[in-house]
Amino acid sequence: MDKSLLGVGALTLFGYVFLSIARPSAAAEGLDATAEMVLKAAPWIIVSMFAAGLLAQFISTDMIARWLGRGTGATGVILAAILGSFGTGSRWAVYPLAAGLLSADASPGAIFAFMTTWQLVSIPRLPAEFPFLGSQFTFLRATISLIVAIVGGLLIEWFGHF
Repeated sequence: MDKSLLGVGALTLFGYVFLSIARPSAAAEGLDATAEMVLKAAPWIIVSMFAAGLLAQFISTDMIARWLGRGTGATGVILAAILGSFGTGSRWAVYPLAAGLLSADASPGAIFAFMTTWQLVSIPRLPAEFPFLGSQFTFLRATISLIVAIVGGLLIEWFGHF
């Protein structure tokens, strides 16, 4: 089992035990909020895992490594950023997909760019932003977010050794 998971789990359990002694109503509200988040996130996580498994059957690890792998440099990061910008759905949906790409030899920088644009750009969700923030602001925000995703992905490629 993952040591990070065990550590975070132990800290969370300690927090709930402490809070249930100090402020039992706050601990109960925390558990209610947790249940609500699980009910909202679980369907997205499950569907995303099935989608990632299905995608793995159609896209070979060789193809992912060729287009998004460590040797692709800026091209792989930019391609991943573009692919991620078409993502839609819950932020929970991107994690299993990104993990699948990473295990298929996509580079960490490409994964960073993919996840960042999925969450910050999401072209299918942009029309919902227009009425609230205006098209000029929306396009500028999306463009800057795309640039941030690419620059961040390149920085991870150059300085991160995973």
